[in-house]
Amino acid sequence: MLGGNATVARNRSAALRGVEITIFLPSKNNLPFVHWSMRNMLWELLVWGIRVFYQPPPFVHTKLFVVDKQYAQVGSANIDPRSLRLNFELAVEVFDRGFVNTLTDHIQRCRKQSTEVSLKDCDSCGLSVKIRDALAWLFSPYL
Repeated sequence: MLGGNATVARNRSAALRGVEITIFLPSKNNLPFVHWSMRNMLWELLVWGIRVFYQPPPFVHTKLFVVDKQYAQVGSANIDPRSLRLNFELAVEVFDRGFVNTLTDHIQRCRKQSTEVSLKDCDSCGLSVKIRDALAWLFSPYL
Protein backbone atom coordinates (compact mmCIF):
# COMPACT_ATOMS: atom_id res chain seq x y z
CA MET A 1 0.00 0.00 0.00
CA LEU A 2 1.07 3.59 -0.36
CA GLY A 3 1.36 4.04 3.37
CA GLY A 4 -1.39 6.47 4.28
CA ASN A 5 -1.85 10.22 4.30
CA ALA A 6 1.56 10.94 5.83
CA THR A 7 3.36 9.05 3.06
CA VAL A 8 1.34 10.80 0.37
CA ALA A 9 2.21 14.15 1.98
CA ARG A 10 5.94 13.29 2.12
CA ASN A 11 5.93 12.23 -1.53
CA ARG A 12 4.08 15.38 -2.52
CA SER A 13 6.54 17.51 -0.55
CA ALA A 14 9.53 15.81 -2.20
CA ALA A 15 7.97 16.22 -5.66
CA LEU A 16 7.48 19.94 -5.00
CA ARG A 17 11.22 20.19 -4.20
CA GLY A 18 11.99 18.69 -7.61
CA VAL A 19 12.72 15.13 -6.50
CA GLU A 20 11.89 12.61 -9.22
CA ILE A 21 9.73 9.90 -7.66
CA THR A 22 8.66 6.69 -9.33
CA ILE A 23 6.47 4.14 -7.57
CA PHE A 24 5.85 0.57 -8.73
CA LEU A 25 2.69 -1.15 -7.55
CA PRO A 26 1.34 -4.60 -8.32
CA SER A 27 -1.22 -4.65 -11.11
CA LYS A 28 -2.89 -7.54 -9.31
CA ASN A 29 -2.64 -7.31 -5.55
CA ASN A 30 -2.87 -10.39 -3.35
CA LEU A 31 -5.66 -8.66 -1.38
CA PRO A 32 -8.27 -6.83 -3.50
CA PHE A 33 -9.37 -4.42 -0.74
CA VAL A 34 -5.75 -3.29 -0.27
CA HIS A 35 -5.59 -2.55 -4.00
CA TRP A 36 -8.84 -0.59 -3.82
CA SER A 37 -7.62 1.43 -0.86
CA MET A 38 -4.30 2.23 -2.54
CA ARG A 39 -5.97 3.19 -5.80
CA ASN A 40 -8.10 5.79 -4.02
CA MET A 41 -5.07 8.07 -3.52
CA LEU A 42 -3.23 7.54 -6.82
CA TRP A 43 -4.66 10.69 -8.38
CA GLU A 44 -3.08 12.83 -5.66
CA LEU A 45 0.37 11.45 -6.43
CA LEU A 46 -0.09 11.82 -10.18
CA VAL A 47 -1.19 15.45 -9.87
CA TRP A 48 2.20 16.31 -8.32
CA GLY A 49 4.19 14.63 -11.09
CA ILE A 50 4.93 11.40 -9.28
CA ARG A 51 5.12 8.55 -11.77
CA VAL A 52 3.23 5.37 -10.88
CA PHE A 53 3.56 2.07 -12.69
CA TYR A 54 1.57 -1.16 -12.37
CA GLN A 55 3.95 -4.10 -12.40
CA PRO A 56 2.58 -7.32 -13.95
CA PRO A 57 2.25 -10.56 -11.94
CA PRO A 58 3.56 -12.36 -10.07
CA PHE A 59 2.84 -10.31 -6.96
CA VAL A 60 6.03 -8.92 -5.38
CA HIS A 61 5.94 -8.10 -1.67
CA THR A 62 9.52 -6.81 -1.49
CA LYS A 63 10.00 -3.08 -0.99
CA LEU A 64 12.90 -1.49 -2.86
CA PHE A 65 13.96 2.12 -2.45
CA VAL A 66 16.87 3.62 -4.40
CA VAL A 67 18.24 7.16 -4.09
CA ASP A 68 20.53 8.66 -6.76
CA LYS A 69 22.34 5.36 -7.44
CA GLN A 70 24.06 5.90 -4.07
CA TYR A 71 21.80 4.28 -1.49
CA ALA A 72 19.20 1.54 -1.42
CA GLN A 73 16.84 0.01 1.06
CA VAL A 74 15.47 -3.50 0.53
CA GLY A 75 13.05 -5.41 2.70
CA SER A 76 9.48 -6.32 3.51
CA ALA A 77 8.55 -3.34 5.70
CA ASN A 78 6.15 -0.68 4.45
CA ILE A 79 7.92 1.88 6.68
CA ASP A 80 4.77 2.57 8.66
CA PRO A 81 3.96 1.93 12.33
CA ARG A 82 1.96 -1.21 11.59
CA SER A 83 4.76 -2.88 9.63
CA LEU A 84 7.51 -1.82 11.99
CA ARG A 85 5.76 -2.45 15.33
CA LEU A 86 3.12 -5.09 14.76
CA ASN A 87 4.40 -7.17 11.86
CA PHE A 88 8.10 -7.19 12.82
CA GLU A 89 9.13 -6.55 9.22
CA LEU A 90 12.66 -5.56 8.29
CA ALA A 91 14.55 -3.45 5.79
CA VAL A 92 18.28 -3.49 4.98
CA GLU A 93 20.21 -0.35 4.04
CA VAL A 94 22.77 -0.72 1.25
CA PHE A 95 25.59 1.74 0.59
CA ASP A 96 27.53 -0.43 -1.92
CA ARG A 97 27.43 1.41 -5.28
CA GLY A 98 27.89 -1.77 -7.31
CA PHE A 99 24.92 -3.44 -5.65
CA VAL A 100 22.84 -0.26 -5.84
CA ASN A 101 23.61 -0.07 -9.60
CA THR A 102 22.41 -3.67 -9.95
CA LEU A 103 19.17 -2.71 -8.19
CA THR A 104 18.82 0.36 -10.42
CA ASP A 105 19.17 -1.86 -13.49
CA HIS A 106 16.49 -4.15 -12.05
CA ILE A 107 14.17 -1.15 -11.64
CA GLN A 108 14.74 -0.16 -15.28
CA ARG A 109 13.82 -3.70 -16.41
CA CYS A 110 10.68 -3.56 -14.28
CA ARG A 111 9.74 -0.21 -15.80
CA LYS A 112 9.91 -1.69 -19.31
CA GLN A 113 7.51 -4.49 -18.31
CA SER A 114 5.12 -2.25 -16.40
CA THR A 115 2.22 -0.01 -17.38
CA GLU A 116 2.28 3.64 -16.37
CA VAL A 117 -0.83 4.97 -14.64
CA SER A 118 -2.21 8.31 -15.81
CA LEU A 119 -4.70 10.78 -14.40
CA LYS A 120 -6.99 9.78 -17.26
CA ASP A 121 -6.93 6.21 -15.92
CA CYS A 122 -8.01 7.45 -12.48
CA ASP A 123 -10.67 9.76 -13.89
CA SER A 124 -12.14 7.05 -16.15
CA CYS A 125 -13.18 4.83 -13.22
CA GLY A 126 -16.91 4.73 -12.71
CA LEU A 127 -18.62 6.26 -9.70
CA SER A 128 -19.26 2.86 -8.07
CA VAL A 129 -15.52 2.01 -8.30
CA LYS A 130 -14.55 5.39 -6.85
CA ILE A 131 -16.97 4.93 -3.94
CA ARG A 132 -15.71 1.39 -3.29
CA ASP A 133 -12.09 2.57 -3.35
CA ALA A 134 -12.87 5.48 -1.01
CA LEU A 135 -14.64 3.16 1.44
CA ALA A 136 -11.67 0.79 1.38
CA TRP A 137 -9.36 3.78 2.05
CA LEU A 138 -11.23 4.42 5.33
CA PHE A 139 -9.91 1.07 6.56
CA SER A 140 -6.33 1.63 5.36
CA PRO A 141 -4.92 2.00 8.92
CA TYR A 142 -5.94 -1.63 9.50
CA LEU A 143 -4.77 -3.08 6.20
